[in-house]
Amino acid sequence: MGGALAGLAAAALPVTPLLANTAAKKVDVLLIGGGIMSATLGVWLRELEPSWSMQMLERLDGVALESSNGWNNAGTGHSALAELNYTPEDDKGNIKISQAININESFQISRQFWAWQVRNG
Repeated sequence: MGGALAGLAAAALPVTPLLANTAAKKVDVLLIGGGIMSATLGVWLRELEPSWSMQMLERLDGVALESSNGWNNAGTGHSALAELNYTPEDDKGNIKISQAININESFQISRQFWAWQVRNG
């Protein structure tokens, strides 16, 4: 899912491959990397400040080819449903789930935003 979302979001932003001799260009926001995090941040900022100029730099041949690629990512969307490090045991052997709940709630908000973006083009 992350790769597809990054690709959709990056399609709305100018993406430049990283080149050693690229001329300096002034922008309000420089997004480093074409993954889901940079793409989502770019879309959020475009919604908040549509007049800002933005540029995304990617060192690979396309967006979402590294961590955001479905074959490289955990596949959980970082919803904290499968990551055991978000549910540590305390010294009495009790499982603490509060961090997992907070992360999952944040992820659900992100999903709502992404769905809204898809519906609105």
